[in-house]
Amino acid sequence: MKKPIKIFLVLLVSVLSADFLFGQYREYHLFGLVIDSQQQPLAGVELLLQDVNTSRNYRVKTDKNGKYVLSGLPHGIYHVTVKKEGYETRTFDWDFSAPQERMQKVEMETIVLASEQQVKLAAQAREAQQALSESMEKIKKGDLEGALNILTELAKTYPDDSNVRYLLGLTLGRLQRYQEAVTELTRVTELAPEFAPAYLQLGYCYQNLNDQDKALQYYKKAAELDPANTANLYNLGLILFEKNQIDEALGYFERALAIKADDADTLEMIGRCYVNKGDLPRAVEFLEKARGLTQDEEKIKLLDKFITTLKEQIKK
Repeated sequence: MKKPIKIFLVLLVSVLSADFLFGQYREYHLFGLVIDSQQQPLAGVELLLQDVNTSRNYRVKTDKNGKYVLSGLPHGIYHVTVKKEGYETRTFDWDFSAPQERMQKVEMETIVLASEQQVKLAAQAREAQQALSESMEKIKKGDLEGALNILTELAKTYPDDSNVRYLLGLTLGRLQRYQEAVTELTRVTELAPEFAPAYLQLGYCYQNLNDQDKALQYYKKAAELDPANTANLYNLGLILFEKNQIDEALGYFERALAIKADDADTLEMIGRCYVNKGDLPRAVEFLEKARGLTQDEEKIKLLDKFITTLKEQIKK
């Protein structure tokens, strides 16, 4: 009777071992999708899963609809490589280390592969952005020639990049190479018609080229696109004041003051507008406000003298 018992025990162990191996090797059923950056499915993408602990490999490819199915994956931690010729290769770490008594269906997150060309363009874009940041830092530090060298090279590679052209125009303007700056900034207005700073810089360049009418044209366009830019409003008022268009100049100065009430220069120019209009008490009011906010000692002396003269005229 003992011999059959032994046979039964051996069979029982065999069955248990078979059940254990079956559970070990058929624990996860994975399915998912691989697409390109345009959201289109990618066929023939290979997914290679390598068990980190055992080095066992499992392979699967996507079908014509970009879908893949991998059934019977044992538990473990997997290093996953996803590749297709002409596309970037991506890697992931998938953690399926929890043992399962029953097959677990798992829908994986959609994988997106960019083409090699897209990856190359993205790398170039990052390099360009880094160069732009470097040039901006040089502009801030006053290294205009250094910024110009970087931007000139960038413009050769990216001739239609409005950011590159704008910074190039800005730098040329600060180097007092106004005509060259105008060429670059005009191109920016063609590439980005709603970009207000380009019109502001064009106004500045034409103002320095003594073409006040052109300067007004571009300052006014900048004011339409960015009505809260007080520097632009002040420049507009200043040119109109010099052209003796006092009422229009006053309107721009008052708009600037409504946005920035403590600007001494704007207050002074409003005062000077009222002098031209013959309203001396009103002029004194604004000039005294400007005097109270001014930190420049020479300016304070000039304003004190001007205010005193006006008060004397009022008494007469």
